[in-house]
Amino acid sequence: MFAKLHPTLKQVFAFSLLGLLLSLTLLFWLISYGSQKTILKGSDNLRDVTSGEVTRQIVEYLHEAPIAVAYFEKQVQHSLVDPDKPDSIQESLLSLLLADGNLSEASFTYARSSGFDGKGKMQVVPSSAGEVTVFSSGNKFLCKRTWFDGQKFLSSIAPLQPGSVRVGSDGGSTSAAMDPTAHLTFQTPASKDWYGRLLWTDLHWSQLDESLPEEQRHVELSAQKIIENSRSQFAGVLRVGLMKDQINRAVGLPDPIPNDPRLIFLCDSDGRLITGFGNKGRITESGDDLRIASDIAPPQVKAALQLPGLKDIDADNPLFTASFRSDGTIYLCTFRALPERGTQDWIVGIVVPRHFYLADLMNIQRQFLSVSLILIALIIVVGVLILRSIGRDHSLILREAARMNAFEFSPSQNPCRLRDVGEVLTSLEKTKTAMRAMGKYVPVDLVRRLYSGGREPELGGESADLSVLFTDIQDFTSFSEQTTPDKVAEVLGYYMEAMASAIQGEKGTIDKFIGDGVMAFWNAPEEVPNHAVLACRAALKCRAALRDLYASPAWKGMPEFETRFGMHRCTAYVGHFGAPDRFNYTAIGDGINLASRLEGLNRHYGTTIIASGSIQSCAREQFEFRLLDRVAVQGKTRVITIYELVGEQTANGSPPPAIGRYEQAFEPYRRGDFKAALALLEEESDDRPGLALAARCRDLIKHPPEGEWTGIHVFESK
Repeated sequence: MFAKLHPTLKQVFAFSLLGLLLSLTLLFWLISYGSQKTILKGSDNLRDVTSGEVTRQIVEYLHEAPIAVAYFEKQVQHSLVDPDKPDSIQESLLSLLLADGNLSEASFTYARSSGFDGKGKMQVVPSSAGEVTVFSSGNKFLCKRTWFDGQKFLSSIAPLQPGSVRVGSDGGSTSAAMDPTAHLTFQTPASKDWYGRLLWTDLHWSQLDESLPEEQRHVELSAQKIIENSRSQFAGVLRVGLMKDQINRAVGLPDPIPNDPRLIFLCDSDGRLITGFGNKGRITESGDDLRIASDIAPPQVKAALQLPGLKDIDADNPLFTASFRSDGTIYLCTFRALPERGTQDWIVGIVVPRHFYLADLMNIQRQFLSVSLILIALIIVVGVLILRSIGRDHSLILREAARMNAFEFSPSQNPCRLRDVGEVLTSLEKTKTAMRAMGKYVPVDLVRRLYSGGREPELGGESADLSVLFTDIQDFTSFSEQTTPDKVAEVLGYYMEAMASAIQGEKGTIDKFIGDGVMAFWNAPEEVPNHAVLACRAALKCRAALRDLYASPAWKGMPEFETRFGMHRCTAYVGHFGAPDRFNYTAIGDGINLASRLEGLNRHYGTTIIASGSIQSCAREQFEFRLLDRVAVQGKTRVITIYELVGEQTANGSPPPAIGRYEQAFEPYRRGDFKAALALLEEESDDRPGLALAARCRDLIKHPPEGEWTGIHVFESK
C-alpha cells in the first residue's frame, strides 16, 4: 500500500505540519500529566552520572597503588632492582614516591622462602628477612630499615638527605624490632591461597607517626603483593600506601555550582562513614576498621545511612536509589558500590533535596514549550513561502548529492532560480573542491572511508600491524645550501614525484614528506595482505625510479642523490592525531621511531636499504637479504637484528660471494673471535658493509671490549 503512494512535496509538507501540531498537543499532555515522573527519572539519571564520575575519580586514585606495584615488579623482573640489596630497594621505593605524590609510603619486606607448610603458610629463613620502608612527609622523605643481626631484629629510621638516596651511618638510632615477616601484611599475600594476587587493606593508622596521639596521626590504606625476582623466585612482599586525605579530595562534585546542596560521601554497607564533610571528621575505631564519627554528618545523611536497602548493595546489585523525608523535606539519594575488582568494598553516596531538580526542570519545560511554539510558527510561514519555488530546483540538489554519493567530485554547472538553493549548490561545489584538495593531502582511501560513513574525523586511532618505511637523502643539506631555492624546489618536486609514484603503486600510504624525506606505511587505512612484501618491493622500485630520473633530461645534469631507506614491521597506533581543530592522519609508536632509526644506520654500514628482522622474516621468500648486525639503536634498549635488502630473489637462490663471506665472518665476530672474522673480510675491497665490519673488528682487536662480549653493537647517536 505505502509503496503505491507518491505524495507531492506540498502534500508531504501539509502532513508534516499536521503531524507537528498533533505532536505538540501530545507533548502538552505529557508535560501536564507526566512531569512528576520525568523529573524523578531525570534526577535519578543525573545522580547516577554524578556518582559514576565520583566513582571513576576514586577508582583512578586507588589504581595508583597497583600501578606503583606493577612498576616495582617490572624493575625487579628486569634486574633494575636487586631485591637482595637494601640500597637498591630503597632507591626504587623512593623513585615510586617521587613519581607519584599521592603515595604516602612504600615498603618491601624481603626474605628467602623455604616453601609452604601444611596450612599453606610460607616458611622463610629468618636470617634472610628484612624490610625497607620509605615514607613521604611533605617535601621530606624518611627511610626505615629492619634487619636481622643474627640474634634479633633491629630497625632504624632516618631522613633521606637531599641529593642522596642512602641513609648514612649516622642516619638514626637503632632499636629492637619485630620480625617483619610475622606481620599479616606479609603473611597473607605470601600465603599459598593468596600468592600472586594484589590485596587491599582497609583504612589503618600510618606507621610513620605510630607513636603520636590518635588525633595527630594520619590514616591510610595500602595494597600488598608478592614480588618475584628475575628468576621467578619469591623475593618478598611490596606494600604501597595511599593517604586518606587524598580520598577526601577525590570525593568531590565533578561539576560544582554556587550553594550546591548535593552532599557526596563514602560509606560502607553498615552505614559507617569513610569520608567526612569539608575534609573534617573525627577518626574512630569501629571494630577492626577506622571510620569517621557519624556525629559530624548532617541529619539527611544520617537518615540516608539508615535506609535498609544500603545493606543489600553488592557486586550483583551495585546501585540503590531511594527517596525519604527528613525534617519536613523530601530528599533523593543514590548509593553506588565501587567496582569489586581492584578496589575496596566501599559505597559512594549522594543525598540531595528533591526541589534542587524540580525547579530547574520545570523552567526548562516552560522554555521548551515556548521555543517549540515559536519554531512551529516560523516553520509554517517560511515553509509556505519557499515550498512553491524549492520544488523546481530541489532536483538539482538531489542530482549533485547522488554524484557525491558515487564519489564523483568533478566540477559541474547548475543554474537555478532560488538563491537559497543556489547557495546550497555553491556549497556542494565548494565541498567537492575541498574533497578533491583533501585527496592530495591525505590518503584517498581514508577520504573515501570518511565520506562513505558520513562522519568527520575524530581524535584517536587504533592499533594496527604496519610495515613502515622511512627515507632520507644523504648530504641534501649541502646541496640546498649551494643551490637557489627555486631550483631546490624544482628538483625536490621531481624527486618526490618519483618516490610517491613507486610507493603508492605498491599500495603504500604516504604519511608525510619530512623535508627531503618520506614516511610511508602499509596496511592502513585499508588492510592489504603481505604488506611487508609490498614495502620491500616499493623500496626497490623507489631506487629504480630514481635511477631512471637521474638519467632523464628533466634532471638536467644535477647531482645524483643517494637515498637511504629504513623499514620495520610493528604494531603501531594509527589514526587521527593533533589538536581538536587540526588533525594529522599518521602512525605513532615505538616501532615507528625504530624504523626512522634504521634509516639513519645506513651511513654506518655503507648500505641504502636496512630492514628489521620483522620485515626479513615476512619477505625472505621473495627477496634477498644480507644479515648485517645485532644492534641497539640510540634511545632503545631492545636488541634487534638488522638486514640489508639486496634485491629480488634470484633463480639459483645463492647470494653473491661478498654477501656470503660477510655472513660467514659475522658468526666468529658474534662469538668475539675478531681475528677470525677479519681474516674472512680482508680480501673485500668494494663491499662497503664488509669494509665497515672489518674496520670494527680491527678497532675491537686494538681496543678489546670490556666485560662479557654479547655481539650487540650499541649506537649512542642517531
